[in-house]
Amino acid sequence: MSVSISSDFNLQRINTKEYADNLRATIDFGGSLLAIAQRGTGKTSIARDVINNSKCKEIYFNLSTMERPDLGGYPDFFNSKKDSFVNFLMPSKFRALVEGDQPCVAVLDEVDKAETGLLSPLLEFIEERSVNGFKFKNLHSIIMMGNLPSEGGTKPSAPLLDRAEKFLVEINPEHWLEWAGTAGKIHPSVAAYIADNLADLCGDVDQGENYSERSPRGWHKASKLLTYGEHHGWHPSMMMHKVAACVGRKVGIKYSAFFEHYQVLLPVVEKIMKGEKVQEFSQFENTKKLVVCMILCSRYARMLDEIKDKAGDNFRNILMPDDVKDAGKYVSKFLLNIDPEMALISIRGQLGAKRVLDHNLTDDENWDRILTELLAKIG
Repeated sequence: MSVSISSDFNLQRINTKEYADNLRATIDFGGSLLAIAQRGTGKTSIARDVINNSKCKEIYFNLSTMERPDLGGYPDFFNSKKDSFVNFLMPSKFRALVEGDQPCVAVLDEVDKAETGLLSPLLEFIEERSVNGFKFKNLHSIIMMGNLPSEGGTKPSAPLLDRAEKFLVEINPEHWLEWAGTAGKIHPSVAAYIADNLADLCGDVDQGENYSERSPRGWHKASKLLTYGEHHGWHPSMMMHKVAACVGRKVGIKYSAFFEHYQVLLPVVEKIMKGEKVQEFSQFENTKKLVVCMILCSRYARMLDEIKDKAGDNFRNILMPDDVKDAGKYVSKFLLNIDPEMALISIRGQLGAKRVLDHNLTDDENWDRILTELLAKIG
């Protein structure tokens, strides 16, 4: 399920996972790519993740804050007094594009908000990998991002568009949940809410007179506030105000009712993590069951991340602490006895395949059994 944008502007539509795949291929090829997407879709953060996983260095430009000399260079009048010709001094940000030998990817953000004076140097920068004839030998690839016209963006010029691959990137809630599980940046109550209300991840492209609307970025910010609020004893009503302030009052009210489930279910989660029986779980409605499973996998994922944070790159060579090992045993046993689809959503959305592989969870008979059974049931 992708959150579809009504007009495609004659662009190739791709989802966020396809966007990441295309970025890898474009960077490998050494080409240029322009991604147009709804605000908060994650186009910039996805690009940064892909670049970080490549052998290239990211050089970031926010075109909305730049003037022509910031890209085209500054005339070097002071060193040209006895010369009839003027050279141009390049901004310090270009240093990595010239010095050393590490390939670089230029990220040109907010291309839809660039002033017209930037057009000429941009065309040369993208096509020739130079400015005023000054070659950037380390400039390997160029990635550009912009927003939709209805969000205040302006269509880039045709000559600029001709110089790059062009895609319309659409958010896919399932892919976003997978990212949430891998990144560990989304509060479990938010992940559980979105899993149960996929359409609430993104709001209308055109906000009209509304000042606030839901978006993946808004949910991410809400998650940060919820996590901080829990650790610092904020009152639940305060946290609900914060969520509504990030994603809008309408969805904030819906989430508030969902969050009440979350608060009530925390004692049940605590019992499961300690290996105690929870007979009341079978009496819960499906929404509450899903929230319990999401929280369980999120907490276990956080325990695994703490091992990695403390041990650094050597984490694979240390023994798993007994409390983490016990928690994993209790969580896996519990997940074995619930609806497999619910278990799959929770493991994929909060634990993620990378943690399973990094911490060799399949070496444990309980995790090996549940993962094998889930694969068999969905295969």
